Amino acid sequence: MKVLQINAVYGTGSTGVIMQDIHNLCLNEGIDSYAAYSHSPISKDDIVGGYAIGSTIGKKIHALFARLNGMQGYFSRFSTYRFLSYVKKLNPDIVQLHNLHSNYIHLNMLLKFLAKENKKTVIILHDCWFYTGGCFHYTSSGCDKWLKSCGNCPKKKSHINSHFLDRSAKVLKDRKKYLSAIKDLTVVGVSDWIAEEAKKTFLQSKCVLTIHNGVDMDVFKPTNSDFKEKAGIKNKFVILGLASKFLSPINKETFEKVTASLAEDEVLLLLGCEEEQMQNLPERVLPMPFVTDRDMLCKIYSAADVFVNCTREESLSLVNVEAQACGTPTITYCNTGAKETVDNICGFSVESGNADELIKKIQFVKEKGKNSLSDKCIEWVKMNFEKNKNYKSYLNIFNDSV
Repeated sequence: MKVLQINAVYGTGSTGVIMQDIHNLCLNEGIDSYAAYSHSPISKDDIVGGYAIGSTIGKKIHALFARLNGMQGYFSRFSTYRFLSYVKKLNPDIVQLHNLHSNYIHLNMLLKFLAKENKKTVIILHDCWFYTGGCFHYTSSGCDKWLKSCGNCPKKKSHINSHFLDRSAKVLKDRKKYLSAIKDLTVVGVSDWIAEEAKKTFLQSKCVLTIHNGVDMDVFKPTNSDFKEKAGIKNKFVILGLASKFLSPINKETFEKVTASLAEDEVLLLLGCEEEQMQNLPERVLPMPFVTDRDMLCKIYSAADVFVNCTREESLSLVNVEAQACGTPTITYCNTGAKETVDNICGFSVESGNADELIKKIQFVKEKGKNSLSDKCIEWVKMNFEKNKNYKSYLNIFNDSV
């Protein structure tokens, strides 16, 4: 059996690590596996079966044209033609699609090829892009146009990066045409939430199922560190959060209420702050830059007393899982797939935007004590999000196809 995966990145970012994990699992199970990608920090020579799609300048031109005409994934014709020539020669039994919206491939050319060659195709819904007119998520804008026909897109400038034309109606029409033409198509949602959303669309006629993403519990685990000492917060109750969420305009009230509620023995540690975001933060808010090193992330997760994720729209949210794998209770907003990452026993979900309830849960964890919840957090992750256990479900899909 021969499997080809396609993604924007390999070995970096959430989708790139997931792709790498599935690729390595296939190789370990004796499956002839290949990985095509636009970017990777890993040398191509070090990736077994690796294929790099496109060039840096080609991707920049693609991004420019997408901004001008409002259609992402409609350029890079030459690099896509070269790639499809490679795929035809490789002749995989199964093609698995991850993230295709990073200005590196012509989507319709790829989908038309898969339909014509009658390839078994598996789509992983890391976000909503495959069944919308171009946006990745729509919950925060309250949009439901994707159910029938897009147009006048509220996410045109933020997600599609189009400053002129709105082509979302045509994009959605093309999605339906070319994806519906693939006879053997399986759609995998990374959460029950996004799988159910997909079933409301033209994808409802296909096989739609759920496979939760997983984490490497050999990496994400309770880790001893002197992080608190070095940060000068040794005797503090540390609330860990993401700057991209807490400092988002939509969470302004949440941020103000949480920071106003901080006691003298509490700090809010914001991970992933841009330089300008580090200025003029309230008292007892400690900013940190982005951290990509997973060992360092484990030390930070482990040092925190609680992880708070005020996400408003997310397909699953692996950061919630990573924190719990390190023994740190997690509190998350719940209106999308993030609610599936907690069990409301050792981790908790609250109504999105309900800052008062969020603060109550923080205080509950403080009173209960992190140590009383840590083992339950780890067991929850082991039972539901261990990567090899979850990703073997993809191998079952592959094996059922040959």
